[in-house]
Amino acid sequence: MPAMRAHSSVERRTGVRRMRLLSAAAAICVLASAGGAAPILDPAHITEQTLDNGFRLVIKAEQQWGLASANLIIRAGSAYEGEGQTGAAHLLEHLLFEATDARDDQRIGPAIESMGGQINAVTTRDFTYLELTVASQYLDEALALLAQAVFEPQITSVAVVREREVVARELTDRLDSAGGALDDLLWASAFSVHPYRRPIGGRPADVTDLTAEDLLDFYGRYYVPANMALVVVGDVDAAALGTRVAELFGAHTGAPVALPEIAPEPRPTDVTVAVDTRPSAATIVSFAWLAPEVEDFDEVCAMDLIYTVLGEGRLGRLHAALEEQDLAVMSDVQYLTQRDRGLMIITALTAPDKETDVRTAVLAEIERLRAEPLTQEQLDEAKRVMRISYAFSNESYSDQAGSLGFYEGLGDYRLAVEYIDRLDAVTPELLQQVAIEYLDPDAYTLAIIRPEPRPGTVEEARATCARLSVQG
Repeated sequence: MPAMRAHSSVERRTGVRRMRLLSAAAAICVLASAGGAAPILDPAHITEQTLDNGFRLVIKAEQQWGLASANLIIRAGSAYEGEGQTGAAHLLEHLLFEATDARDDQRIGPAIESMGGQINAVTTRDFTYLELTVASQYLDEALALLAQAVFEPQITSVAVVREREVVARELTDRLDSAGGALDDLLWASAFSVHPYRRPIGGRPADVTDLTAEDLLDFYGRYYVPANMALVVVGDVDAAALGTRVAELFGAHTGAPVALPEIAPEPRPTDVTVAVDTRPSAATIVSFAWLAPEVEDFDEVCAMDLIYTVLGEGRLGRLHAALEEQDLAVMSDVQYLTQRDRGLMIITALTAPDKETDVRTAVLAEIERLRAEPLTQEQLDEAKRVMRISYAFSNESYSDQAGSLGFYEGLGDYRLAVEYIDRLDAVTPELLQQVAIEYLDPDAYTLAIIRPEPRPGTVEEARATCARLSVQG
């Protein structure tokens, strides 16, 4: 993700469970350095406070480098958009960058960059956040700009018209890609009730219909201090920073926010298949199952270990079942922890004539997880891999601020601190129980991107297979 104003509908990788293969040498270094050391997100270094207006502050003071990273989280994701407001959360995120530095009239992005820093903003389904990193001596100025961005946004008709054109072009470009089209097709098919079904940034037509009044309504409901949190990690004096944050963010008022009660998505009882075509020589198949929400954190940790067993690069079961059998060019496993039940996703890129074989092989691995509990040795290996990934993904101050901020956005930063202990507590029995509860080989969503039929040809029909539900 680019550092400067890389507006994107894609959630940050903090909290997104994606597989990466770490070298044996790197793994040994991490494990050796971790032995007997304090945890990376050491609670002894973390302080927190809630200002009188409800604004939350979490600080992890470190003196290793003369840098500071800050994440400002607003619980204003796309799931909370009202009727006729689809795309408002992401468009509003764009408009936050209209804030200017009163000293030289620079917008917030170039102003932070002139300090030698970097800034970015991202909209997710559950929250929006701005993240920045600067040398510690510039943190005061950077936070002042951050406060200005969220409390004095330039939501004017002129600005909205300009930015919605930019966003609509971004969304059009995304839909022109097979990956973007597949993602939207999968989420829209997997959810029938819950607003997670909508694309995070909306669709081009949704965005071009948005007005300044729509954005002001969304802003007024959610951009209030009691719905915000600031996480700072780095070379700072926690007491002095707390005083400064109270000056910058504590004077603003706003009624406490009661986030909307969203009806849970019903459990699927059958297989839903959605198909699109693209000018391509390959087929992409993507399975999705409803997966644990953040409130069920022990189940979240178990699902993390499941995706590790399935998708840990060349060591994962799917690689052995698909790539090593020459059924797929690549496979990928994703699981994003969200406030409500999200999706566990398995994707494979294959030749059109191998589609059915790939689908059968994936479902066979799902059935294996349900039928055969992991041995303690297999589970310990998966936990070792996750500990290494956790260490690497929390190396920098910005990574740590991202981890703490991600879980604060979902409810409580402490989940990031407790993560390894909760992961270590998962048993083979719990993992199998979670696989049985969530990964039903007869009830899931399947999105497929197939090559467009050549002129004069008819697309081959796909026969239904018994038991493993290879339908469509």
